[in-house]
Amino acid sequence: MLRVIIADDERLIRLTLRSMIEDSSFNIQIVAEAKDGTELLQYIEEHHPDLVFVDIRMPGLSGLEAMEQGKGLSPHTQWVVLTGFSDFNYARHALRLQAFDYLLKPVSPEELEATLSKVLLALETKVNQLSNHFETAVNSLFHRTRSIEEIGTKYHLQDYHFLITLFDIDSYLPEQEQTKLRFEWIHKLKEAYRTQVQFAMLENAISFVTLPNGDLAQVIGWRKSAEKRAKLQIPHIQQILTQEIQQFQTDSCIVTGFQCDHEMDLFDLEEGIIKLAEFLPLRRLLPSGRLWMENEAASFAARPNYVVISEQVDKLSKLAHLQDYFQYANELTQLVPMIQTLNQHDPYAIRNLREFLCITLGCELDASQQVDQWITSLQRVQESRLAEKSQTELSQSDLIQRVVNYVNTNYMNDIGIGQIAHDIDVTPNYLSSLFHKKTGQKFMKYLTHIRMMKAKELFLTKPGLKVQQVAEQVGYYSTRHFTKLFQEQFDCYPSEIHQKMNPKQS
Repeated sequence: MLRVIIADDERLIRLTLRSMIEDSSFNIQIVAEAKDGTELLQYIEEHHPDLVFVDIRMPGLSGLEAMEQGKGLSPHTQWVVLTGFSDFNYARHALRLQAFDYLLKPVSPEELEATLSKVLLALETKVNQLSNHFETAVNSLFHRTRSIEEIGTKYHLQDYHFLITLFDIDSYLPEQEQTKLRFEWIHKLKEAYRTQVQFAMLENAISFVTLPNGDLAQVIGWRKSAEKRAKLQIPHIQQILTQEIQQFQTDSCIVTGFQCDHEMDLFDLEEGIIKLAEFLPLRRLLPSGRLWMENEAASFAARPNYVVISEQVDKLSKLAHLQDYFQYANELTQLVPMIQTLNQHDPYAIRNLREFLCITLGCELDASQQVDQWITSLQRVQESRLAEKSQTELSQSDLIQRVVNYVNTNYMNDIGIGQIAHDIDVTPNYLSSLFHKKTGQKFMKYLTHIRMMKAKELFLTKPGLKVQQVAEQVGYYSTRHFTKLFQEQFDCYPSEIHQKMNPKQS
């Protein structure tokens, strides 16, 4: 939504311009009208609009003077200058102040439409560039291809505050269907934010990031200079999330969100994600289809056995999707007494657990049944899948081989489990769990190992290469960060490899 201020000392001009803007085909909100330059500056400081229409000649502070001062208050605002005087000196002055356009009054609807179209196109181009840089920076942070210091400097993210939300989409549907659900969810949220949230277009960015373990994170960043206005939007964002989560839920799908209860700086972001992720398993025992704040989740985590039982159920669900019958049976046996104890103290949690198991495992657990009777149904779920296991094992082995091949071919690029999962049409959570099960190590650790091995090979075969060159060739943008990982892998620094290969130079 384009947020606009109209500034003109003539009331009729303001009314006419408002009427034409509201009749245009664009999604525009007029946030204020000013009758002089001083009032305009007050509104600019309050609203930080995307676009200002300003009359050159106004009493007191002129339009051009207001424009000059307003740029310091809101650097990202675009300006269209209006005047009834066709004097080139005014136009030249306005252009020196980097006005986007210059229109003579009275403005025709056709001229206004053309100008609005150009402004929107220019702003959308800048917004896309900002979004791409923001997403690249956040991905680099979580996948550790750049150091946090470099991210802050290169992308200016030290100038931002962040709000984190983690999502889980639970379903018994096949992986391909779950992949579609994941993308539908992201698209639905993006569209809701685009049409409903009143952020200034260039003061914020929203990115959806697949974390190394496959979880989906929403990262909203806003410039610290826009802190006051951004905080006014947070309750609205939470309202949108709650509404979209409820609408997305079906008999075969549950969406749960966990949101941090405070904004973070860049240097707190990774730790904040880790802390928030600890609450994700709790969704198994909580009412479904909700956005949970961090402090709410913490209160449930403090209840006796909530964390232990939820983590056990979480493990059981993953094993069911991985079709690991033996481990599934073991975990189910351990879970039974825990559920029985919980049933005595917290029947509401048992009700939530029943709903969750039905949707994520595709089983039927009657609310009138005793907990003991659930076990038979849960055993049958895995037994019915056991008949398909032979073909599935082949499929799983093929998936892992495709991941290995992908890494061996693309290790030098900025890749992650989310990108690979998308390419082979499964969910990142499933692929992350499957990779860990089949290889015994987490995907990010494997990717780092391959990159370090390739780096060592380059040092040994091409001793003339500098550390920075090798780092870039294996997918790292920060020499310092690469050196740290290399030292952790081989217990020596890259420079020591050079000395071993060229002892006469040492």
